Amino acid sequence: MAPRRRRAALLALMVSIVAGACGSTAPSGSGAPTVPPVEASIAAPTPLQSLTTQLSGAAAALRGALEPEGFRLELVNRAFRTSEPPELSAAPRAVFQIDVGDPNAGYVTVYEFPDAASAATAGAALGRHLGSGFGQTNYALDAQFWVSQVGGTIIFTWWSCERSDDPARTERAFNLVSSVGQPIPVAR
Repeated sequence: MAPRRRRAALLALMVSIVAGACGSTAPSGSGAPTVPPVEASIAAPTPLQSLTTQLSGAAAALRGALEPEGFRLELVNRAFRTSEPPELSAAPRAVFQIDVGDPNAGYVTVYEFPDAASAATAGAALGRHLGSGFGQTNYALDAQFWVSQVGGTIIFTWWSCERSDDPARTERAFNLVSSVGQPIPVAR
């Protein structure tokens, strides 16, 4: 077997092993980030239900961009984890969903950090992670990512035209979220 084919076969085997071990609560083919089942040894973090001052400020900025265009931003009250680097795994977070007419789309995660400097460091790590092959494994191939900083918070969202029930509405919401905060590059 040629070295190139051998590497491709090994990569496919590794991806199938990792994917099988992770599980998912999202419907097959939905393009939604995977969420470990409740029985998993590593549970997804539960988003904060009472927002801190920083999280409230970021949510207000998001609502300020979305509501004038007819979108609602609702707080999600279930465990949810996006693809994230270790620097963000223990960070307090609030998860929101924009009403884009698709139960598997429109998610916005806002991470909270003690100060703007630590948020910038974590945001850069998230941008690098999403730009890596490993960071993209839970998303559709055409996924577009947005990471930005608002004070001591990091805002993250994504969308996929291929996986969206209403691509025009979902893209419009994504673009509105993309107007909030200081952009953090996601190099692919």
